[in-house]
Amino acid sequence: MIETSTNKLDRTGLAVVPTGVNDKKAYSIKCYNKEDWVFIHEELEKDGSLEDNIPDPSIVCPDKKEHSDTRATYMLTDAEAEDLRKHEKVQWVCIDYDVYPGNYSPDPDQIVMGVKKFSRLDKTISNYRDWENAPTSLPTSQVGIGSTDKNRTGYQILRHTQKENPWDATSTGLTGSDHIIIEQQPFQLGDGTGVDAIVSDDGFWIAHPEFVTTADDPEGYVSGNPLTWSGISTSPGTCGVLDVVLDAPYYIDPDFFNADPSNRLTLRWDGTRVPVESVARSWWSDSSQRSVKYSAIGTTNGISTNYTRASCNGSNTAKPTNSSNHGTQCAAQVFGKNYGSAYNCNRWVINGIGGSNAGINGSQFDVQKLFHLYKPNYDRHSTGIGQTNPDKNPTLSSNSWGYRSSLIHSTGQYYWYRPSDIDGSVTGVSYSPGSVEPEFFDLLGNAGDSGRMKGEMIDSSVTAAGDELSEVGVIFVAASGNSNQTQCSQDDPDFNNYWATSSQGDGVALTSATHLEFGLNCYNTINRRGWPQSLGKTTAGISTSGTEYACINIGALDDTISAGGFASRNTDYKERIATYSDRGSSIDCYGAADGTLTADGRASNLTYVHPEDYTGLTLTPYDIAFGGTSSGCPTCAGWITTKLQYNRGWTWRDVKNWLVNNCGSQSPERFYYGDDNTSWSASTSQWEDYYGLNTYGKGPVVIWDAPTGSPSEPKKPEIKISNSPNLKISGGVEIKFS
Repeated sequence: MIETSTNKLDRTGLAVVPTGVNDKKAYSIKCYNKEDWVFIHEELEKDGSLEDNIPDPSIVCPDKKEHSDTRATYMLTDAEAEDLRKHEKVQWVCIDYDVYPGNYSPDPDQIVMGVKKFSRLDKTISNYRDWENAPTSLPTSQVGIGSTDKNRTGYQILRHTQKENPWDATSTGLTGSDHIIIEQQPFQLGDGTGVDAIVSDDGFWIAHPEFVTTADDPEGYVSGNPLTWSGISTSPGTCGVLDVVLDAPYYIDPDFFNADPSNRLTLRWDGTRVPVESVARSWWSDSSQRSVKYSAIGTTNGISTNYTRASCNGSNTAKPTNSSNHGTQCAAQVFGKNYGSAYNCNRWVINGIGGSNAGINGSQFDVQKLFHLYKPNYDRHSTGIGQTNPDKNPTLSSNSWGYRSSLIHSTGQYYWYRPSDIDGSVTGVSYSPGSVEPEFFDLLGNAGDSGRMKGEMIDSSVTAAGDELSEVGVIFVAASGNSNQTQCSQDDPDFNNYWATSSQGDGVALTSATHLEFGLNCYNTINRRGWPQSLGKTTAGISTSGTEYACINIGALDDTISAGGFASRNTDYKERIATYSDRGSSIDCYGAADGTLTADGRASNLTYVHPEDYTGLTLTPYDIAFGGTSSGCPTCAGWITTKLQYNRGWTWRDVKNWLVNNCGSQSPERFYYGDDNTSWSASTSQWEDYYGLNTYGKGPVVIWDAPTGSPSEPKKPEIKISNSPNLKISGGVEIKFS
């Protein structure tokens, strides 16, 4: 962590921004290109620079960020920072938010978004969907969770093994079939082998049996973790999950840790040899605490001394002291041995949000970037321990959190609907929050997010760090949000909708109509992606022409099929999105979310005792019904991981092309679209259709195990039946080949 003599701590012990007029503060500076940055850096280090807008005295650079070509952190007064912003080679100057978590690290509860074919199992299992709300007309066996039902799973597995919903009443012929527990053996094309999947969240109880070898492991599940598979850890280790901050330094730089094992290494509770946590933290922030090989790759800032195994990961005898369960729930749906589709990937977690985070405002992205760039590529499937793949292991990051605000419902006075431009020359339409709000944003956040919505984040050190993460090749997946907000693509008519507190003129141009979300500046856009959904934006500033986003943006599927649509419209029992889910053409795909089943780290009236145990576990493990785009995100992240397994060079564009062209849109005969909003006005009542897609006539993509065409991917068997117009196959049909 960057330390200064003027650092102050808030009541929680987190550093805050100094308030003195002449206090030096950590400022992040970004230049337009590498050459500009080299020039600015050299001028800042001079004592008595003659360059305009450069401070006279030499400026300290505590974080050079060798891993970035265009940005670094410097100690500046406010006046020096303001002057530096005027230099033609400087793109922007802003506070390095991760240095001052007391000001800029939000409460995690406020940002979570709270989802050849082979089988991991050689048996039929229970696939649960909306079991809690099953109608009384169903048999007792179809209601509730079986207390001894081992290897059970939620519908996030079976639903996504095929394009069409197996619980659809149009195929089963049964009203209320969305509640039926399907007894079936799910098959899938991949398991995530050879892919590093990182779940960035808050609070991971990695000692839950879902992540640890037990007597009830599925037959296809491979125990161990990257440290044991690689042979770096000489002890076996029974937990399959590692922490990027605390464990990856040993994975990347074993020579440094093995040079002084008595002081730098320890045995984790499961038997895996891992770094001493203080040494691991120093490895990221202090280049002298590494081997020479990695001394010049750049450091990161913002990892708190509170980032410990006890606070972030827990053990077989204690749950994480940060008391969050959200990370446990999400991780299990990416790579849990029963609840995740990528159950044999390289399983990683990082506490990227919350009180013990690795720097939510940029540093967590730098950590993941360095991990991706410098990790080894051990091949778990080789006959000998320590064998490596000839090409880089893909990296995927799953993120079920997001920034948002409720200001639109409290301070806004004017809105612009489908404006011809965004320069403030068009008069805004007045409204009164809570009374005469236009329908196109009246219900934002009403169904699941306490009235909050998201605006597009203004370029800063935060967005730069995220953009660099995608630029090096990390596949970034994020929950779209629970604000029932329409998120548009750049060519949609609603992309430029915004609000402001004044009616017109230069002062309310979209570029200056802004608000704060947890201390960070955002444009007052209504129908664009927020953060981190806009990570990897391909245009700078407020530009709209050709805007793309590297982030894979995930919406939420509902777990029920109902006849009630907008204004009691009959939806013919079609599959649909959840009421709270963000929707629109900028949602890349939807995943099982509402009423999924996953691992949990607590006990309440929402949890169910997990039926598996292992020697040494002194706590009762639980499962839970999970929902929100927080669930849809890891569900989709797991399935994408299984595709990266056979397509190791895929970029984010390749993932999106597969979603569009291979997974394809859902049929309006099976999925509720709602009305086409192309020609709507700001006050059209259909904007308040909780289940409407608002995609301008385009169909939604639901992720499924669609083949990619890769030569290494197993092939699905094909069955062709001709001249059978009266043949109907329904229910749990099983076809076996011998």
